[in-house]
Amino acid sequence: MRRDDPYRQGRRCALHPCKRSPSIQKRVFRTIPISVPGTDYIRLRPTDTWKLNPWLITLGPSKSDSLMLKFTLLLLVGALWGSQYIFIKVALVDLSPPALTFFRIAIGTLFIAILCAVLPKERTPRSSSDPPSAWWWFAIIGLLEAAIPALLIAWGEVRMESSLAAILLGTTPLFTIVLSCFLLRLERIRTGIIVAVVLGFAGLVFLFAFRMQFDQSIHVLSSLAVLLAALSFALSLVLLAQVKGHSPQNVARNLMFWAMIALLPVWLIWGSPSETRFEWASIGAVVYLGTLGSSIVFLLYVQLIRIAGATFASLSNYLVPVVGVILGVTLGRDQILMTDLIALAIILSALFAANPSTLGRFSRKKRIQ
Repeated sequence: MRRDDPYRQGRRCALHPCKRSPSIQKRVFRTIPISVPGTDYIRLRPTDTWKLNPWLITLGPSKSDSLMLKFTLLLLVGALWGSQYIFIKVALVDLSPPALTFFRIAIGTLFIAILCAVLPKERTPRSSSDPPSAWWWFAIIGLLEAAIPALLIAWGEVRMESSLAAILLGTTPLFTIVLSCFLLRLERIRTGIIVAVVLGFAGLVFLFAFRMQFDQSIHVLSSLAVLLAALSFALSLVLLAQVKGHSPQNVARNLMFWAMIALLPVWLIWGSPSETRFEWASIGAVVYLGTLGSSIVFLLYVQLIRIAGATFASLSNYLVPVVGVILGVTLGRDQILMTDLIALAIILSALFAANPSTLGRFSRKKRIQ
């Protein structure tokens, strides 16, 4: 093999272009995307018939494969988050709300701890301006992100349908807007923000007004509990944005650990541990909620943000209540009215009004591709 063989030189071959015109060099060293499943970047040895230097050929996923991956992750995130309400309803047949919440968070904590031990550790840079990551900071966010909303949702679904809980929890982005724009002033108030808040509030009023008018089974305290869970989720998202310098799996592990510690006395005091009984259906539902519904979906959501951006990932907010309603009606046999679907459409339109560029940017990217 010759010393100047480009295949032997490896990556250094790109530093020794052929003595041709710049136009030929540009054409020769241009990356050629070839779709090969399961490959990333591979260089092939040039054939003997090539007299120039065309040895840099990049094999990687095509744009269609990348778009399919983004949509797959988006559908998985929406399906996992939207399906948790029907599984909560299944687990509540045998378990009390404190018992369900504690075992769900405990299984999720154990599962995410195993993932942290198995997955390669990520080194995320930290700066001196980053907020401190003390234990109490993770404990507060863990209460707001996992412990409080999970307990409120479980308690609320005892007296309400899972589909209605999914619709009410679809207001989480609206509460996030209110907290970040109007109360904490972290974002600039725009016309779309005001329209979104008005539409979201109108959707809730429309939902409750028609439910009460037609004397449907709606429990006011249960509905308020689910709305408080949505508010807790929103506050935790605002605080979670301040946590930097930690990998996603470590953040999830710390949050769920402190949530489990906080829920342990709640289960021991109000959960009736001696009367807790497990059936196969409730065991499967709790395991699903702890693994897929709490740990895996969080990691998938972070991965979706990394490869597609926060704008595309925010489309999952539209899927969660829709999936919850579909599963509640088909599997849970929930009684849903046409007014419930209208209220769902109003809430989804409020989310779109808050960020109209979400679908606009996505449609432009799709046309370009």
